[in-house]
Amino acid sequence: MEILKRLLAPRGLPPTKDGYQAPPDALAEGWVCDDPDCGEAGYFAAPQSGIPRRCQVCGSGTYPRHAWPWQHGERRAELDALLDEAERKDDEILAVLVRFHLLTWTFEDHLMNGHRRDAVMALRDIDARLRETMSGDRYFTEGSYRFALVLGALRSGDPDIALRVLEPWVALAREQGPGYGTDLESDNASRTDYRCLVSACVEWLRDARTAADPRYGTVVGWVLDTARAPHVRNWLTADHDAALTVLDPRWGSGH
Repeated sequence: MEILKRLLAPRGLPPTKDGYQAPPDALAEGWVCDDPDCGEAGYFAAPQSGIPRRCQVCGSGTYPRHAWPWQHGERRAELDALLDEAERKDDEILAVLVRFHLLTWTFEDHLMNGHRRDAVMALRDIDARLRETMSGDRYFTEGSYRFALVLGALRSGDPDIALRVLEPWVALAREQGPGYGTDLESDNASRTDYRCLVSACVEWLRDARTAADPRYGTVVGWVLDTARAPHVRNWLTADHDAALTVLDPRWGSGH
């Protein structure tokens, strides 16, 4: 009987390439071939409890791309592996980037576990570290990390904390602090940081919990003012333009 139970029990998803083993009830949003020379991958229309056992192109094994929230554990395993690689190869540039990703991961982990006070303290520390790093390295792009903080807060059901990320970020950009210059054609860091800021505001506005928030109009003003700046407007993406047109139908006409 015990053997039968094991045979009939859910098999669960296989471990990821970095060794993360999700619980038996985990779902995948897609899969990736475990042969790096193949690179075949796929996504599912809706999360599934299983993935192809073999790559459809080369026949190698596969590993899962987990759906949320199991993606959180997958991400930690990936970051730990990257940091180990960076330290093993004495690659300080990669190590700095991964450590910042780990900080954003920890912030989100606090929120997911209901430790809001710890998340707020972590946010202050991250903000200070980002500003310090930006001041010392003009090629460092902080926007991707602040964007990750906003997404982490929203995924964890806390748009108020997301606003604590956005408000000083908008002010930093308005004051043209480190990383927010005006020559976006030659300054990739500033170009990336402004784009991330616009994307983060749009994500906050799209969240179902913010529609009735009294600060909704304030965030609309933030994103439109940022996007309309002469040095920013022409460097936004088509996705940005589509989202901004929803917020302001006159956007496409240049107003």
